[in-house]
Amino acid sequence: MNRQTLKITLPLVLLGIGFSSPLLAKEFSYNYAELGVADVEVDDNDGDYIYGGGSLSLNSDVFIRGSLGSLDFEPGEADVISLGVGHPMSISQRSDLVLAVDYSYLDPDRGSGDSDTLTASAMSRTWLTNNVEGNLYGGFAYADYDRGDDSGAILGAGIRLYVAPQISVAADFRRSFVGDLDTDSIGISGRVQF
Repeated sequence: MNRQTLKITLPLVLLGIGFSSPLLAKEFSYNYAELGVADVEVDDNDGDYIYGGGSLSLNSDVFIRGSLGSLDFEPGEADVISLGVGHPMSISQRSDLVLAVDYSYLDPDRGSGDSDTLTASAMSRTWLTNNVEGNLYGGFAYADYDRGDDSGAILGAGIRLYVAPQISVAADFRRSFVGDLDTDSIGISGRVQF
């Protein structure tokens, strides 16, 4: 299956599964642990990204989140660390708007190409059905590299299927326009809420 077909098919399959339940108003959780993988494409160079992370709600207005990951590109690998803080706001019975600021650090195992990135973002979380959540994401990132700095937009969309009240799987797609290289990522993840 080619990359373009996967981008279209996977979210539609998850959405179709979820339309079997009636729509009920529920609160979104910001306490969870998750694992995920993604295919990352920078121009014509493909890489694999695997990560583990989580989020902890400090109160109804603030949560903190973080992740540790490994990005595997030719000719080497890189460790990725991310930390952030977010503010969820209920905008309807079925939707939250999440404002967040995240810092990430990328440390390659070869050379001196490390980078620091600061991202300000907004994401919508909307119940499409009783067990399917849809997400839209937009952000602005500033990246500081050894060779200089760049900034640009990041856009994305995703869908999350709750297979049980505390367990969900998700598929998402993001496109980054930071600097001269456009970056696409398509990923899947599993999450356990607590």
